[in-house]
Amino acid sequence: MPDTGLFYVLNIDPMRDQQGNIQSVIAISVRCNSCQHVTHSTGPDLQSIPGGTLLACAQCGGRQAVSNARLVECDHTLAARAGS
Repeated sequence: MPDTGLFYVLNIDPMRDQQGNIQSVIAISVRCNSCQHVTHSTGPDLQSIPGGTLLACAQCGGRQAVSNARLVECDHTLAARAGS
């Protein structure tokens, strides 16, 4: 599900392990559900936490920690939509 509560995931570029689990996020684009601003984060702009990624809005400063397992769901949903 691309909606994490505080953010809507528009695009994600993950680094995966052998089993297809997300190890880390290389780049992500999210729309803030509070202010509707779209933030594109890559490399040093992204903060990893054990087992997850910290999403942040560049405009209003909203932040949310999301597990990488939840981001796998986003990635599958986005890929299915792109293939339609």
